[in-house]
Amino acid sequence: MNGLKIGLVAGLGALLIAGCETLPSVGGGAGDSNFASGSALDYRLGGGDREALGQAALAAIESGQTRVWRGRRASGVVEPASYSLANLMENPKARIASARGDLDLAHMMETDLGLYVSTRNSNVRTGPGTDNKVAEMLPSGAGVEVVGRVTDKSWMLVAVDGVIRGYVFQDLLIKAPGTELELAGGPRRRPLLCREFAQRIEVGAERDEWEGAACNDGTGWRVAPPEVDPEQQPENLLEF
Repeated sequence: MNGLKIGLVAGLGALLIAGCETLPSVGGGAGDSNFASGSALDYRLGGGDREALGQAALAAIESGQTRVWRGRRASGVVEPASYSLANLMENPKARIASARGDLDLAHMMETDLGLYVSTRNSNVRTGPGTDNKVAEMLPSGAGVEVVGRVTDKSWMLVAVDGVIRGYVFQDLLIKAPGTELELAGGPRRRPLLCREFAQRIEVGAERDEWEGAACNDGTGWRVAPPEVDPEQQPENLLEF
């Protein structure tokens, strides 16, 4: 019996390790539910102010409409802007602009695949399958950047001029001339939907305006972390 228990524990451990190797990075996700975290007036807000701001921010992000809020001591405005996707670049916190907010993102992808060209007029869809809605048409000969290839389906997530447009069937794309021999393919990750926003907070005579973004990793919208690559941050000379 003890041998059976040991075997079961070892097997479960191996499954957990294997599972962790395929989990998407959460570095591009959001971990801060305080929507005033990017403001110099954050410390001036009370609990009621934060609650009013949080409700307004979530409503603005989900509806796409500006929301005005007022708490006990503070007031402000949240203005939603364009969508973007995180967790697709070498720095998972970096975001790529997206033309749509209704893309099917529930798929693991091989990232950073480089430049491709469409071989004929191709449908760009909201998800990796012909049962998904056609979002637009990609003309023959158009150049795209493949930011993700679905690992279990023959579909590519493509961007045009730095903006993600949707999915194109893999067989309709070829490597761009001159890039055929380039190595491509980054880590496997699951993209995160984000939405940019602008905010204003007023506390008495003080006023602050800033821009930021919120991302949803499947557990709700939270403030996106800064896009600074940790490797490019100044070295802390106090560490030794």
